[in-house]
Amino acid sequence: MAKQSSSNVERGAEILLSLGNAGRAGMSLAEIAEDIGDAKSAVHRALTGLSHYGFVEQSGRRGNYRLGNAIYALAQRVPGIGDLVDLFRPALISVTAGTGISSFLMARSGFESVCLDFQLSAAPVQPLLSGVGGRLPLGIGHAGVCMIARLDKESRERILEINAPHYEEWKIETDTIRAEIEMFLEKGYVIGTRKAAGYEVWTLAFAPAPGDNRYGETGVSLLALANSVSDEEAKRCIALMTESLPYKWFGNSA
Repeated sequence: MAKQSSSNVERGAEILLSLGNAGRAGMSLAEIAEDIGDAKSAVHRALTGLSHYGFVEQSGRRGNYRLGNAIYALAQRVPGIGDLVDLFRPALISVTAGTGISSFLMARSGFESVCLDFQLSAAPVQPLLSGVGGRLPLGIGHAGVCMIARLDKESRERILEINAPHYEEWKIETDTIRAEIEMFLEKGYVIGTRKAAGYEVWTLAFAPAPGDNRYGETGVSLLALANSVSDEEAKRCIALMTESLPYKWFGNSA
């Protein structure tokens, strides 16, 4: 029996969910109507509206319906740079004020990470970066490691291969980066050290969960001299960043 209580919004949502389960093969009008328990005439009207906005497409004049490209475009849409800076700046201020350590908002740009914003502590450490617009090959900084980790395995390996000459220049083993990738996937953050400009730098970096595009391809990191951060202070930094950042993801071990 056809439903009597479904609103147009509910009907549209049920159709999209049904087509999502069908995959690229799609479904006929009759199959969709049967799957969601609604009248074919009502389902057809909804499909016409969804098709108008690209959320549903039909293969041929009377072919099956399937999800349209607009669905995938919306899923992959990320905020603009200005929006990201506005979103993360309060977190950077809170983290630096609470830890006394400089914090940096990084975003992926091809095979590099670029600094979008930062908050300097009273004892700034910038041997890895040159401020807003500063760039690092992905994997040199730990925010970049997080960005690599968020990609599929094949893409991760390709970036590691492309950036291998940079790792040699910085004297970073590729296996070290792979281990850090696994740390991020397990814990939701990467913590470790890098050597730059004669300093050993302690860094801690967080990033959104793989597949979560609401916050762009970003990472937030802390940078301090390695001998200035005790184990207890590191734990406090992890807790404060977990509390302050707009996303909440604690890795696959959570």
